[in-house]
Amino acid sequence: MVSQPKQLFVGRQQEMATLKSALVEAMSGQGRLVMLAGEPGIGKTRLAQELASNAQERGVRVLWGWCYEGEGAPPYWPWVDSIRNYVQSTKPSLLQTQLGSGAAPVAEMIPEILGILDGVEPAPSMEPDQGEVPAF
Repeated sequence: MVSQPKQLFVGRQQEMATLKSALVEAMSGQGRLVMLAGEPGIGKTRLAQELASNAQERGVRVLWGWCYEGEGAPPYWPWVDSIRNYVQSTKPSLLQTQLGSGAAPVAEMIPEILGILDGVEPAPSMEPDQGEVPAF
């Protein structure tokens, strides 16, 4: 199989530096959320692809999620879709290690976890005003 030549990435040095810095911090255990926003066609996807390529070269597993532009998409759809694909392709023992005590809250969004992992109980349901907001 012939590999495709890597596409040349031009411009966006400041944005890429910010994203690479966030990647390095995430790899050291200091994750954060970085969002790419803007008008269609300005290169958000290409920028994300370049970061994903850089992350994969460093041994990081990359998950992709997509926003649905129409009405009716489930809550948190970009995360649910990518995490569900990851859950379905990961050995249960590794998944249990990675999720640890966080399996029940994740299972609220990805109910398949309850059938894959032993001993995970559904998280108790709460009213919206009962949830705690994490301190940053």
